[in-house]
Amino acid sequence: METSTNEEIDRAVALVESVLGGLGLEVDVAGTRIASPGGGHAWSLQRGSAAVAIFLRPPRDGEDSPQLRVVSPILKVDPGGAEALYKALLELNAQGLAGVAFGVHHERVVVVAERRTRDLDAAGLEYVIRRVGAVGDHYDDSLRRRFGGTRVSDLS
Repeated sequence: METSTNEEIDRAVALVESVLGGLGLEVDVAGTRIASPGGGHAWSLQRGSAAVAIFLRPPRDGEDSPQLRVVSPILKVDPGGAEALYKALLELNAQGLAGVAFGVHHERVVVVAERRTRDLDAAGLEYVIRRVGAVGDHYDDSLRRRFGGTRVSDLS
């Protein structure tokens, strides 16, 4: 199992870097690599005003494949508008966001998609990266206008 897991991780790393290379980034793909908390592999890129991070980690107990997580932190929550914001995020999730969802992590609104790497192909990966980035880039401004807070891209 360890060998097949390592092979699957190697395949997924190559796939991520191939897709990133095809996105027309102005930096070398190697320049998108970042440290991954808890090991694994990670990359970061900018899509409009939204940063997008891609994390690849080995499978945990009960999982049959390494996992890919694409996250865009978009808004630092204003405590004064948090309750209304959280309700709006749940409503947006329920309306359907085509494979992505909103969440809150460390007082920041995030757009997130997660899936196993088994059966992942370039078209599916590119879609997830573009979708997370597009939703993040769209909603960082509209959520800030409605509920306050600070766009993560504006934090220094």
